[in-house]
Amino acid sequence: MTDSQGPFAVPDEWKEGKLSYRSGLTLATAKKMLEAAENEARQQGILMAVAIADNGGNLVALHRMDNAMLASIQIAMDKAFTAIYGKIPTMVWGEIVRSGEIPPLFIHQRWTPFPGGFPLICDSAIFGAIGASGATMYGDLSVARAGVAAGGFQTDAIDVILAKIGGK
Repeated sequence: MTDSQGPFAVPDEWKEGKLSYRSGLTLATAKKMLEAAENEARQQGILMAVAIADNGGNLVALHRMDNAMLASIQIAMDKAFTAIYGKIPTMVWGEIVRSGEIPPLFIHQRWTPFPGGFPLICDSAIFGAIGASGATMYGDLSVARAGVAAGGFQTDAIDVILAKIGGK
């Protein structure tokens, strides 16, 4: 990942067209991811909704913790949708729109630039995406990271973002 486009740069492999969509994300993997995400949320004392989408943006699994904000359901699904269709973390889209490189009219009605949505990348392929919603920026990011790691997908983009925001 380069740092030439501001604090949350677009990965070089994305810019070069080297990230292809690949099928293979299973419900069993999604369940492991949701369990890890919930465990992280519980450790932090936050209530979350987490969505896992396949490589076509279709919902594979959704988990809302008891008493988590109802709006978090749709936001989590939209974060997963944005991450899979856009091939980059959702908050990077906010940086791109603010830079003026893409007009706001480009954004689809489900597109969201909020932190907490990440493509599920392994071996330069995208298998799906995760969206986590219900907490602060750090909470959404760290809960999503736990899910991504449990699925065996790359966490380097999330780690860079978490390091730049400096924790809780």
